[in-house]
Amino acid sequence: MESIRFRWHVFRQVTIAVVTVSFTGCSIFAPSMQTLHVSSSPDGATVVAGGKLVGETPIQFDAHRGKDLLIEIKKPGYQGQFRTTSRTLSSIGTVDVIGAYFLLLPLLGLLSSGAWKHDPETYGFVLELEK
Repeated sequence: MESIRFRWHVFRQVTIAVVTVSFTGCSIFAPSMQTLHVSSSPDGATVVAGGKLVGETPIQFDAHRGKDLLIEIKKPGYQGQFRTTSRTLSSIGTVDVIGAYFLLLPLLGLLSSGAWKHDPETYGFVLELEK
């Protein structure tokens, strides 16, 4: 009889642990990086994102989802331009919010970068000649 109680106790604790981990927020397990696409007319402009040189247009690069990002475009003979990305709740972050309706633990997922996404993912620049 004692063996059955012990097994039941262990089963119950394992079940509680699995359910708790399952509901801690899907965003914790989502990728923290997102691919952004940048193009320009004319091509060949230098792209600086977050103060770091990433290459020349057209380009795609990975950016951290957790913070806004300043994208700068420069090309000799043309006026430089910049844009700041904005973050919105990703679909996984939305699932965390819905899950929080039933259990508060999924809100922890909103603290991770996987809960967010840059919006939009594609940036196009039309460069104007310097005057």
